[in-house]
Formats: sequence, structure tokens, C-alpha cells
Amino acid sequence: METYYVNGFFKRRNNAKISVEDRGFNFSDGVYELISYLDEKLIFFEKHYLRLSKSLLTLKISSPLSNKKILKLIIKRLIKLNKIKSGYIYIQITRGTAKRNHVYSQQIPPNLVIFCLPLRKIEKFKRGVKVRTSEDLRWGRCDVKSISLLPNILEKQIAFNQGYYETWQMKDNYITEGTTSNAFIVDRNGSIRTYPKSKHILGGVTRDVIIQIAKKKSIKIIEKAFTLNDVKYCKEAFLTSTTVKILPVIKVNDIKINTMKIGEVTKILTNNINKKING
Repeated sequence: METYYVNGFFKRRNNAKISVEDRGFNFSDGVYELISYLDEKLIFFEKHYLRLSKSLLTLKISSPLSNKKILKLIIKRLIKLNKIKSGYIYIQITRGTAKRNHVYSQQIPPNLVIFCLPLRKIEKFKRGVKVRTSEDLRWGRCDVKSISLLPNILEKQIAFNQGYYETWQMKDNYITEGTTSNAFIVDRNGSIRTYPKSKHILGGVTRDVIIQIAKKKSIKIIEKAFTLNDVKYCKEAFLTSTTVKILPVIKVNDIKINTMKIGEVTKILTNNINKKING
């Protein structure tokens, strides 16, 4: 039976409970982080911890963790207890439990929940995925990893129902990012294009790593928004996320990318991030 970590205690799934007055339950008043791990080794832990801390600070939610060493110890114990050697760690921190009221007290202790998820099977997606586009209807602070994900969930479901892997969201005719991933193209000049880091996108950990790899390989990176017209004439496209790392995008709406074959830049980045993770 699965073991969860809830507010200082390791509990079996049936006993891992949070109050119905939790502000995350009532208001989506909280943040989360998802960290992948391979053979019990946490991947890019420092970057994830930094983003989690930033999200908490932005929303003025106090951290229930005194430092990152404590978090790492909890996670490693959780992995052992669940006997899942490779997978994902889900961390959720809400503002805490209180009577339902839009106004909150600064004295509420936050609620912390951590649990393990098994590794996703993504082999079939590595040959390339298809994405659709839609209007970006999310709130104005997409850089915060908030548990309020309703627009993402609805658009991801539409994509699934229509046979697409993902939805790339658009603001003022520019593609911002996917519902669960960051969006990239390789333009006609061979430069990688992606939406600049701002309040309009979540600064993906894998996104940042891919950018670092590209720079190291002397592949030009332009953090500049791109349109569907840019997609129409691009050489390659790909997406990144914690769960899949990097996947080739072979079709956007009805636009076929690189005759629906994986591009060379995508192959280079894929090989190098795999080396970074497995090394």
C-alpha cells in the first residue's frame, strides 16, 4: 500500500487526509512541484527546490520546511517506503486550514503533502507528437506553479479527446506554452525560439536545462515569442517538461513539421539531456 507524507508524518494512503477546510481545497490557495527521479536519484532537485521556494515567496505562503536537506531526507525515505525506484515526487503546499473566508490569517500553519508516482511510459511519444492550439485563458501569474490548473486541465482534455498529445496556448497570436509543457521551434535559420521567461509562462526546469545544453553546443537560442506562421516555416519543433524531458513535435494543428520526422537539433538535445540525467 502506498505511503504518503502529510504534515510531518508518513501515512498509509487510507489515512493520508487533509481537512475539508484546507484553503487549497476551497480556493486553490497553494503551490506544487513535481520532481522526477531515476534509480532513486533526484533529477535537477536544486532547480525544483528553488522554483518551489520562489512560488511560496510570491504567494506569501510560509514554508513548512526549514531547509532543502529536510525535504530531500523526506523524499528519499518516501521512495524507500513505496519501493518505487524510478518515478516522480509530487509536493503540494497550501496556505493551511481555516474557516472558509477570502481573507486569511498570517498565522495559519501551511499544509504539506508529498507522495510518489510511478514512471510514465512515454516510448510511443518519442517518435513525435501532435499538438493543437487554443487561446491562453490562464491567470496573469503563470510563473507561479499554482495548484489552480483549471484552464490547463480543460485544454489538455480537449487535446486528448481530439487525438492530440498537447495544447499550445496562444496570447495575442503568440504561442506562450503548452498546458503541461514549454514550446519550442527551430526556425529557418537554425535558431531555437521559445517564449521569453516572464509572468506569461512557467519557467520550466527542463526548459532551462535544454537552453543551457543548446548554448553549450553553440546552437543559437532566441527567447522570443513565435506565431503559427513561424511554425509553418520552421525546421523543427519540440516540447519539454519534467515528465517527458523532451519530445519532438511533428504536427501543429494541420501544419506538418519537417515532413513529420524528428529533426537533427531535437536529436542532439535529446541525446545530451539523457546523458546529463544518466551521467
